Amino acid sequence: MRTILVADDNRLSRELLRDILETADHRVVEARDGGEALRLIEEAAPELILLDLEMPVKDGYAVLEEIRAHPRFSRIPVVAVTAKVMRNDREQAMAAGFSDYIPKPVSTADLRKLVDQLLDPSGKGAGR
Repeated sequence: MRTILVADDNRLSRELLRDILETADHRVVEARDGGEALRLIEEAAPELILLDLEMPVKDGYAVLEEIRAHPRFSRIPVVAVTAKVMRNDREQAMAAGFSDYIPKPVSTADLRKLVDQLLDPSGKGAGR
């Protein structure tokens, strides 16, 4: 069972992501803001982080900057999950150092596929 941190200030968004991920046998840890996300990264040591860009305390970009600067966590895949879907939003997120970008509303199939790719880039995961 892999641990995934879901950081989003919207409770319904967190619940949706948790439901999708738990049905795929992942352990989900939830944060309501950027500060809580950084604390939980230390405590839970997730293998993947799904990070909303617009959160209180610290936004997704500020959280990502701290993750990438931390030697222990800098290599964790971090996905921007956001309602920001203007033409250059994806490019901006990728340029900032996100591993990938997934728009809201989240497609269950797209999220599962992306999570599988990021947790097992070799493509040799269970069920393949």
